[in-house]
Amino acid sequence: MPVVNALLRLLRPLCRLVIVVLAMAGTPVGASPLPGAEEPAFAAALQDWLADDEAAALPALAELAQSGNRAAQLLLALIDKTPSLQGPFLALRSRGERIALLRAPGGLSGQSWLRHADDLPLAAAWNTLWTVSADPGVIDRFASLGEPRAAREALVVLAARETPALQSLNPDEVDPDLLYLLWGTADADRRAGIAARVPPGDPQRLLMGDTLSAQVLDTWLASATAAAPLDLLCRAVCPAEDDRPPCRNAAYRALNSHNALLTLGTPAETLVPQTVFLDSPRGRSATMRRILLSRPMRGRRALLSWVQGQSTCLGTALSTENRRYHPAIGGSN
Repeated sequence: MPVVNALLRLLRPLCRLVIVVLAMAGTPVGASPLPGAEEPAFAAALQDWLADDEAAALPALAELAQSGNRAAQLLLALIDKTPSLQGPFLALRSRGERIALLRAPGGLSGQSWLRHADDLPLAAAWNTLWTVSADPGVIDRFASLGEPRAAREALVVLAARETPALQSLNPDEVDPDLLYLLWGTADADRRAGIAARVPPGDPQRLLMGDTLSAQVLDTWLASATAAAPLDLLCRAVCPAEDDRPPCRNAAYRALNSHNALLTLGTPAETLVPQTVFLDSPRGRSATMRRILLSRPMRGRRALLSWVQGQSTCLGTALSTENRRYHPAIGGSN
């Protein structure tokens, strides 16, 4: 046993290096790695976070952010802004503890670390998106930085704001998985042109008034890159191949938002490639958390009961995930 423990200690730095190499390998040409991402302490904290060990990761990231590590600042700011990225350790902390872990000092509620990292192009792009005056140019900024998931979120946000400039976008230059966002406010001629670009089996057609069979929908859920969050979750929680189609279908229906599916994933692909994040414990937990957050607490029990009736393995996984956010009896965590 001492020999095994010694070997594990030797392998731990190598595992951390693998995380960094994977992240760098996923960085598109032209996208610069974030300052501080190469530091061993950040790589170790990132590995802990991906392993869903928030108790180890978040205090370490907070310390790094306080010392000026830009990668840690950006990651904490995006976790702070995204409820599905906030696991049970964080959720069960007091308000003051959460602020201390996720934000820079200042004011009654702290300040977003993005205010201290606005010199970074990626941080500046997020700050721009979160202002009401943002225009479609921010979508291109994210894309040019190697952040396609963030680019999709930008289009979803601008569509929710009913940004008039979206109607001037050329559908041929828009993410083909998000054409339905342009269809909703288009006139009849533009709608026809947009619909012609959407394949027959794409669930975008459900948002354009069409119908899809469960089999056709599952074909898309099992193969489309945009559906990877649900497919990878079902591969993990439903090992039997025959159990995966009902799992994917139930997960999609329970999520209850095509917008949510298209924006699930890594906080920053410059730090963690989408596929690495989605196939990590934290990534799978984030997907389940987003499904749970699709209903208010009052409707959570009914949701879990419905999912259990559609897919036993998914229902069990979601119920287990839901219990992680409940305080333990006696106040211990």
